[in-house]
Amino acid sequence: METALRDPLEGLCVMVVDDHASTRRLVADVLRAGGVDRVVAAESGSMALGMMAATRPDVLITDWLMPVMDGLTFVRAVRRAAVDHDPRIPDPRLPIIMLSAERRRGDVEVARAAGADAFLVKPFTPARVLERVATVRQRQIDFVISAAYVGPDRRQGRVDEDRYGGPLRRRGDALDVGELAARAELCAHVLEEVATFQRLVEARGLDYLLRQMACRVAHDMRQRASEAGDRDLTRAAASLGRYVSAVGGPARADPEVVQIHFDTLRALALLPADSFKASATITRQLDKAVSRRISIAALAA
Repeated sequence: METALRDPLEGLCVMVVDDHASTRRLVADVLRAGGVDRVVAAESGSMALGMMAATRPDVLITDWLMPVMDGLTFVRAVRRAAVDHDPRIPDPRLPIIMLSAERRRGDVEVARAAGADAFLVKPFTPARVLERVATVRQRQIDFVISAAYVGPDRRQGRVDEDRYGGPLRRRGDALDVGELAARAELCAHVLEEVATFQRLVEARGLDYLLRQMACRVAHDMRQRASEAGDRDLTRAAASLGRYVSAVGGPARADPEVVQIHFDTLRALALLPADSFKASATITRQLDKAVSRRISIAALAA
């Protein structure tokens, strides 16, 4: 009898360290929507150090730029406890994800040199947050303790996702085995992302931050769909960006139209791979609905 695989997020306690309350809440909501059992929050590295012994987090997510104690200093303090015992830090080897508004190659290297396991860039999607947490929990990485460096072995880097990089297929073209596998992976991602986003909406309503996140999610889906060669999913995902630009940004986006896009993406992802006619019909219906809403918004402006 086969044993079911354990959810990597089950039973976790994740500490979110960020000086912006809105970001702390958003990351915490994403984690809870994804199935994380317990989330604790701190507004600075120094506050987090004072909380760790009592909360015993399994994963840390810390912002880079913070007053009092920034993310790099915080990460170094946690890792240093593997050399110089610090009663505030029960596990100096726990996985740490660095959160930043930018991702230059040099920034990634600086974070890794401080002892961070992974990097997460703002704006993020729910799936990206949950993937990062699951990845750092599941990876088997050696921990290095030396005079020059304390942290996860930097020679054991993360393996990038393999994605199909071919052209968008024409409607009616038969998919080969590789394309079928790429589309199945894409659809699974879309369904997971939509489900997590819907749980976020139920928890906090489709506020401005979630409308911003919706745009980021749709952008990510558009890229993935394009790389997988799915024309209709690409078009549907791109439609949200077209609508938001036309009405003047996420703050002016009608929550109902945002919801229509996510319902459409889910419907497309649930179709069999050879449902070309149904897929094209759903996409055309979305185009008409969005064009109508753009016209209404223009008249009201």
